[in-house]
Amino acid sequence: MVRPERVLRKTLDFLKKKWRQDANYSYVCDQFKSMRQDLTVQHIKNEFTVSVYEIHARIALEKGDIGEYNQCQTQLRSLYGLGIKGHSTEFKAYRILYFIHTANRTSLNDTLADLTAEEKEVPAIKHALQVRSALALGNYHKFFQLYLNTPNMGAYLLDMFVLRERLAALCNICKGYKPHVRLRFITEELAFESDADAAQFIIDHQGSDLLEQLPDHIVLSTGKAGLIFESAKSAAFRKVDIKGQI
Repeated sequence: MVRPERVLRKTLDFLKKKWRQDANYSYVCDQFKSMRQDLTVQHIKNEFTVSVYEIHARIALEKGDIGEYNQCQTQLRSLYGLGIKGHSTEFKAYRILYFIHTANRTSLNDTLADLTAEEKEVPAIKHALQVRSALALGNYHKFFQLYLNTPNMGAYLLDMFVLRERLAALCNICKGYKPHVRLRFITEELAFESDADAAQFIIDHQGSDLLEQLPDHIVLSTGKAGLIFESAKSAAFRKVDIKGQI
């Protein structure tokens, strides 16, 4: 039975509460997809429709479901194009970050070309453009500063490619600092929460033999590290997940 809009509005309120209480993604996602289908069948395209897709997209982002997020994002782009109001600049910023993640230069350039001068000054979009610029210039110091100060839910998208950028940054650090570099420097530059997290990252990428405990600090031997991290970086950049590509 197809539910009319007045019933769907009550369903949305219920699902928002349900998500806050239980965070059962499988259940909530299925219910949102059912709502979206009811809206589609009835050709309902209004601000309520936008709200349904925006909320579902944010929840999908939070859970790392990039395929479901992309389905919502695609529909939102169409709805915004009809002039229906919503949080269009928030989702344009996500779109930019997503295309950075998937290394889809054509779609990224198309998205950038569609931005107005006014939109480029919106904090979330301005941040996304700065992320793009920092990576294009190889400025990892700037990138990780931006990573720590991401508006809205953009951090969930940045988390999808921060690993490969950390590896790329480590490669640069190993080239620039010989014969070793302090672990604390890596922690701060690459936005790890602690030295232990930075060390674990290095260990996870076959760098355990490169860490050395000195009397008052730990260092990473950079001489042999370059080849190890270059190999890991190449593998990470080959694993770009384009599931649900817009």
